[in-house]
Amino acid sequence: MWSRNTFPVTVSHGVQHVPSSRRAIVSALESDGYAIGVAVAGHSARSANVTARLLLPYLEHRVSERGLCIARAVGWEPYPVTLIPPPHGGKDVYDGYKEQYTKLHIWTLDKQGVESAVYIDADTLVLRNFDELFDLPFNFAAAPDVRLGRRGFDITFNAGVLAFRPSSAVYEDMRTKIEVAEYPLQEAEQAFLNLYFGGNALRLPYIYNANLAIKMRSPMFWKRLANEMRMVHYTLAKPFLPDPSHSDAILTEEQIIDALQQGARRRGGIFREEMTWWEAAYRKMMVDHGHTIEQCQ
Repeated sequence: MWSRNTFPVTVSHGVQHVPSSRRAIVSALESDGYAIGVAVAGHSARSANVTARLLLPYLEHRVSERGLCIARAVGWEPYPVTLIPPPHGGKDVYDGYKEQYTKLHIWTLDKQGVESAVYIDADTLVLRNFDELFDLPFNFAAAPDVRLGRRGFDITFNAGVLAFRPSSAVYEDMRTKIEVAEYPLQEAEQAFLNLYFGGNALRLPYIYNANLAIKMRSPMFWKRLANEMRMVHYTLAKPFLPDPSHSDAILTEEQIIDALQQGARRRGGIFREEMTWWEAAYRKMMVDHGHTIEQCQ
């Protein structure tokens, strides 16, 4: 039996009120190619008036000072972490997922005074405030996954947005079980987290992780979600990454516009509107912080 959710949560009348100084939005930066994406994600959270620190673990020796400068410009507080290697030497893990276990470092945020955190992938965009997630009386919460194959709307959860209570004890427990746990290795840390938290994970509504795959499965459902979406997850088309195989370079503005245009054409143009959402957020970021970002050399 796995040991899960072993750390205490103090609940008053069903709600735990966590001070903003002890809340954190956290992401991860593993290469320069995601620096602009994570900057837009962080700035969009600030624009939505989410009251929390912006903490950004990054892989040592993989991210340049310029990439860190761009992140700092919008309010992220970067701090270095070491690579957590995939189990079994990376056997069966998709190439693009071999560094994803490093995300587990976020459970050590309790050492930085964080009581409640929301993790967002670098390819997310915050549309509306989500402060309510910090006061959830649960140790772990995530939205169900959506897939394009036969599984469709899945019972497993997607790890692109996570609401959780940091705990170094849980982190150490997870580290001891990565090598011995049995789960689909191809999906790396997402599959591991699904096993580790299993039935103890609160399923969040899709509005907290509006995966673009939802629109592919059901454009009508996507339309009904639109007015309540807190976060959009650009899983199937990255507006800041025209070529995923070249994710180590920081894009110029011209390259970003090209990536947006490619994203708008992808899959028959179904994501054209969502690309305009990200572009608007990018341009707002450049209006607010463009001078500082341009000085990052």
